[in-house]
Amino acid sequence: MTVEQEYPTASLRRRLAAQTYDFFLLFALWAVTGSILLMVFGDSAPEDRRLPEQAPLSTIWVQLICYVEIFLFYFYFWLVKGQSLGMQVWKIRAVNNEGEVMGAKDAAKRFLCATISMMPLGIGMFWALINKQHLALHDVWSGTKVVYLGQKPYPSEKLDRRDEVLPE
Repeated sequence: MTVEQEYPTASLRRRLAAQTYDFFLLFALWAVTGSILLMVFGDSAPEDRRLPEQAPLSTIWVQLICYVEIFLFYFYFWLVKGQSLGMQVWKIRAVNNEGEVMGAKDAAKRFLCATISMMPLGIGMFWALINKQHLALHDVWSGTKVVYLGQKPYPSEKLDRRDEVLPE
């Protein structure tokens, strides 16, 4: 049984919803990172409150740190079970073309392809609207895909509590 027969490609709506959940988690991580950087380096604004000469360089470093945090977030979750926290909520999973959880090389390639694909206003994600298999541009480039796991993919959801017999 192929991946397509077992699990359908996740809809764009589910993927965007999962990314929204993940964004809130990443935003909280960035807030902590920003607080730590501020504690360590302090307020670098001069007394006259004009922007310091080094501001663009320091901004680039903060952006690079945030980018690395995004990479580590997705890399970790894709390696462990193929799902970020947002993906778990929306019952989708990123897999390789064989339908298995990605290895380190696949996860890194997917992230780098997604970076390029998403740069111009997220156009790579909306490629799924015109692709026959509903794959985003970075899915195509990286040889991975995001699949929908179904209504009750987790063991705890499959238990029907109404059938349980209460002890007397």
